[in-house]
Amino acid sequence: MSRILLIASQSSTGRSLSNTLHGLGFGIDHAGDGDAGMRYVGCRQYSHVLIDNDLTGVDAIQLFRRISKVQKRAVGVLITAFANLNTVYFAIEAGMRRVLAKPVDYDQLLPVLESPNEMIAQKFSEADIASFSLSDIQCSLSDAELIDVIRSVDYPFAGKHRLEHFDRDTLERVVHLVSRWCRQRLRHQQELTLNAG
Repeated sequence: MSRILLIASQSSTGRSLSNTLHGLGFGIDHAGDGDAGMRYVGCRQYSHVLIDNDLTGVDAIQLFRRISKVQKRAVGVLITAFANLNTVYFAIEAGMRRVLAKPVDYDQLLPVLESPNEMIAQKFSEADIASFSLSDIQCSLSDAELIDVIRSVDYPFAGKHRLEHFDRDTLERVVHLVSRWCRQRLRHQQELTLNAG
């Protein structure tokens, strides 16, 4: 399933963009710096890569060049406070599709992102969740999917309404617990079925 990678600092702007896109139904992973972005790129495929040009010590255009060697089909979008002709020229030359000025105009961004393939459509059953390996949780699931997993079961977790504010590590830990919980429930149901028969 297609996903969006957002590489932006954990500033209010980066968090707002991530939360807004997630709220609109997009599967999105939010990397806080270039190194984290490259780690995400090594784990899964992305349909779009959004890079904030204001990352400290990172050349966003060069970063996209590195990413595009791994993610050849990813559509690059540069988000910048300096959308001048030079910036646009170098971004397009690097293979990026769009350059958007800050603050982000969603009327310009959404047409680039919107496609049936890029919307979250997967719902997780307890059997699906029970089968997750540690590798699935760490590398195959986006932040949005981790949140969907937690919310899709009646696991007794008090912070379900605040999951978008949790860091990746916390989400992975909760999903690991949810997966174990689902395995126990399925095992218990199987035992009841055997005893009934």
